[in-house]
Amino acid sequence: MKTFFPDLPLNSGFYRVLEIIAPEGSIVDARWPIGVTGFLMPFEKIMNAIYEIWSKIMPQRALACAFNLEYLLTGGLDARRPEKPIFMFYDWLPGGWGGRNGKDGCNVTTACFGTGLMSQPVEGQERANPILTTEFEILTDSAGPGKWRGGVGVRKTSIMLEAEKTVISYICDRERAIVWGIEGGLPSMPHGLSITRAGAEKEDWLGSVFSDVPIRSGDVFSRPTAGGGGFGDPLERDTALVLEDVADDYVSIERAAKDYGVVLTVVDAEICAYAVDEAATKATREAIRRQRSLWLAIDPEEVAAGYRAGKIDRLDVVRRYAVVLDWDSGALLPVSTGQFREMFHKRTAAAWARSGSAETSASSGA
Repeated sequence: MKTFFPDLPLNSGFYRVLEIIAPEGSIVDARWPIGVTGFLMPFEKIMNAIYEIWSKIMPQRALACAFNLEYLLTGGLDARRPEKPIFMFYDWLPGGWGGRNGKDGCNVTTACFGTGLMSQPVEGQERANPILTTEFEILTDSAGPGKWRGGVGVRKTSIMLEAEKTVISYICDRERAIVWGIEGGLPSMPHGLSITRAGAEKEDWLGSVFSDVPIRSGDVFSRPTAGGGGFGDPLERDTALVLEDVADDYVSIERAAKDYGVVLTVVDAEICAYAVDEAATKATREAIRRQRSLWLAIDPEEVAAGYRAGKIDRLDVVRRYAVVLDWDSGALLPVSTGQFREMFHKRTAAAWARSGSAETSASSGA
């Protein structure tokens, strides 16, 4: 509520006007000894649900889903020093907030509950821990597409230096409950951590919840944070804004065509100069409008098979087909997919249907 009524003071009277009803034993009314604090990060889920409710009540201030904060903990013995002291590397990353009615989401921002929370400087981390950060940058295509896109997330990659008896643990909750868009907007992307062992070529996906996984010197671990969900139909986004997003490296040329239906040609890649192919864009947007409802009706098992065969990528799986997989094996997760598709129809496809009806009526009237 504070987001929508910023002038109201936060005190006990602020909350007494609210009557909270939740089923006993649920995650928002857990009873001893059920442990929920932190593990599934219910506070961020609750806040995003509240934002969605108020977005219906006050659509002029509507806000799509924000990313979930993630926590990384690595500890062991620092072998850079002869005494081999214990080290503990505790890290979290910013991500993207949801697109808003009339504005894009905030880029690379802390979690929706973490007012004042800031990212840690890698220089300080490297002095205290045998871990070297090799990449910390905005992640292209992490933002949920929309007429107003979500904010972008980041990717951070690090390498374990001289260390012994070291383990890594990680927790997030957007690997399967993917950051969603509203009013026709598309989702972001699954969270998760991957690791490449020293000397290995293959990257192993460990996902969003694991603990005490051994990690050794030379191992590289990397994790992205999701962007925010999109607000509004991405096919209605101004093509000039899509072009600007590509120039800023927020959106790739490929996803500009797939998600926004905007076809770009490269004028000069070195100076980030691109041009909109107006005829191809019009045709692509019309094709997507015709096909996107059909994509949602495709058998999820068929989608999973296409992913395993490398015919479709992870963003296609969630944004076009609303399917959730085990992102390592490619196996279908039927329960998660059923829930995700139900919410996708409610939050996204329903708005497309309303828009399509309006367009048809306008066309008939003309």
